[in-house]
This record gives sequence, C-alpha cells and structure tokens, in this order.
Amino acid sequence: MKSLICCLALMASGTLAAQTTDTLPARVATKQIDAFNQRDLDAFMALYAEDAVVAEFPSGKVLWTGKAEIRERYATMFRANTTPPVRVPSRVVDGGFVVDYEEWDAKAGERNHATWMYEIRGGLIRRGWTVRM
Repeated sequence: MKSLICCLALMASGTLAAQTTDTLPARVATKQIDAFNQRDLDAFMALYAEDAVVAEFPSGKVLWTGKAEIRERYATMFRANTTPPVRVPSRVVDGGFVVDYEEWDAKAGERNHATWMYEIRGGLIRRGWTVRM
C-alpha cells in the first residue's frame, strides 16, 4: 500500500511539474517571441491575459488596454508582414518579471533593437512595457 501511495505521489508531482514548466515566465516569453516570429496571432494572443496592459516605460503612457486592443495592433503588424524576425540575445528573469533585449535585421540608419519588459503570472502576460527614451 505504501508503495502504491508513493508511486501515485511521484506520478502526480511529475504531472504538476510538466504543467507548470510551460507557464514559467521565461518559457512564456520565449513562446511569445516564437509566435511573433511565426506571425501566429492566435498563439501570440493566447499568452496575454484578458485585461493585459501594454505601456511605454518610463512615461507609463498606456498604448493598449485589453486583449482586443493588443490583438488589433498585432493583427495589423502581422498582416503587413514588414517586421523581420526578432532575436533575444539578452534576457533577465526575476520572479514573474522578464526583460528582453530584442534585435532584428534593419537597413542602415533604421532602428534594429528594442527593450521589452513583461509581468507574467499564471502563464499569462499581465503587463508589458516597451522602453522609449
């Protein structure tokens, strides 16, 4: 009987670990970049909370509020298909916060990088900030 209980406990803990690994903030941020690069709007939006907010940092100016506004913004971008794939050469993760330094190929004189910060809880992006100085 003890063996059966131990076996069930080990199986349950393995299942729990498999379920939570995919919701870790770093993993969610990676899935978001992957979906962005694949122009997969549904996969991209599946990572955002219904009440997510995207704002500028440090001004705090709100760019989009709620999943519908965020979807509209990225749908337009994905349809235009003018944004090159993004690379993340540098990432900092601190608890539920992820800071990505993103780079992409651009013509000489055009912007080729951005810094994004995300608050990720429960496997969803709750808030995002783009650094604009």
